[in-house]
Amino acid sequence: MDPAIAFTGLVVGMLVGLTGIGGGALMTPFLILVLGTRPVVAVGTDLVYGAVTKIAGSILHWKQGTVDLALARRLAVASVPAGLAAVLVLRLIPDSASADAAVRRALGVVLLLVALLMLVRVLGAMPHELPARVRERLQGRGTPIVGGLVGALVGFTSVGSGALLVPFLLYVFPLNAATIVGTDVFHAALLLSATAAGHAQGGFVDWGLAANLLVGSIPGVAVGSWMAPRVPARALRVVLACLLLASGYQLL
Repeated sequence: MDPAIAFTGLVVGMLVGLTGIGGGALMTPFLILVLGTRPVVAVGTDLVYGAVTKIAGSILHWKQGTVDLALARRLAVASVPAGLAAVLVLRLIPDSASADAAVRRALGVVLLLVALLMLVRVLGAMPHELPARVRERLQGRGTPIVGGLVGALVGFTSVGSGALLVPFLLYVFPLNAATIVGTDVFHAALLLSATAAGHAQGGFVDWGLAANLLVGSIPGVAVGSWMAPRVPARALRVVLACLLLASGYQLL
């Protein structure tokens, strides 16, 4: 075991537990910018790491009855094929340098989007409620479309299964917060497992790195969840949003 990598997993896990931000938005840029991991391998490794944690979380939510299975299925029907298609696109890029460059730029754009969305939510600039007609359309045809877009982003960058999908679910579906989170985690377990398998088949996973990250992240999430009610999460989200903005800019 590499203590430094395990400690990184611990810190990221704590931040995920504290803020609810998806691990991909925090872990993948760290692997690339700090550890110097190839972007394609960083994405595949983070997907394996994320799949394991989401599977564990989805089991707990399933036992608690906080999963809307029908909604998760509607999302996954579009997101899983789109995610696998994104992985296939990466595998079809003829040289590794071009693939890494494409992932790096796409990740930078997605991180900027996630950071801006975080700031808008924290600062209260988003509307409290969508018009009923818009909400109905999004609940119908809009749901698989959003699922497909999220799936493609996750397959290409590992980011989006929580950071982008949770706000959509919160605004569109009349579900309590626990069910929103449980459904998102359950759907993410399906999507991340499928895309992680695709990346693994392409040789885009550092298994030793993933194992070391998991050693730290599992207790980290538990500690972060325990600390959440005791820490000023609003201020922490602003700091993390600024960090994601800087990371996204550096990746472009």
